[in-house]
Amino acid sequence: MNPLSSKALARNFRMLYLRAAMAAAFAALSWGAGFAADAVSMTITSKNGDYQLNGSFRVEADPSVIWDVLTAYEQIPRFVGSLKKSHVEQDLGPYHFLLDQEFEGGFLFFTKRVRVLLDVHETWQQQIEFSDIDHKDFKLYQGGWDVMAAGDEAQEITYTLEARPNFDAPLMGDFMNGGAKDLLSCVRKEILRRQAILDAQRKKDPPAALAQTTGNLPSSNRP
Repeated sequence: MNPLSSKALARNFRMLYLRAAMAAAFAALSWGAGFAADAVSMTITSKNGDYQLNGSFRVEADPSVIWDVLTAYEQIPRFVGSLKKSHVEQDLGPYHFLLDQEFEGGFLFFTKRVRVLLDVHETWQQQIEFSDIDHKDFKLYQGGWDVMAAGDEAQEITYTLEARPNFDAPLMGDFMNGGAKDLLSCVRKEILRRQAILDAQRKKDPPAALAQTTGNLPSSNRP
């Protein structure tokens, strides 16, 4: 057999193997996300290295519960596995502060941890806006959360992100899409968990549950 042909066949075999491994990994990630991910919608568009993500989900929960989860900045790593650090660095005024976050993503043999220093503005129980001012890993990183009534007892939570990384990575769009969808799925799951606890408390001790629901002051869930 021609040696060149042997090398070509080996190269083609490696490429096919890598594609099969990538397909299997994507399938595992999709299966592992479970039905919770199915309740989250996410779209991503990219152009010239810029990525625009738009996600949303609906949930039947008290606005106070939703807001407590979205503003549990120091606690987010407990229920979002990809977020390794989340710490309020500095208060800049009412509903305005700096938030230091680090998150990690990976696929097959590639893993990347990135850091953002977010300038955050809150509108109580309605909106959270953020933008990275550090620019260490992103030339642009800005977005927000919005909470809106969606009829009956349902609330719709939307998430937007515009990002322009400072680094190159294979399948960057898939990383960002999967990471954002996982973020929303984890947030939704935590909202439902806390709502279930509140509902159980309402049945057991209605006055205490009512005080917990109506006693929340219009302030961020921060130390």
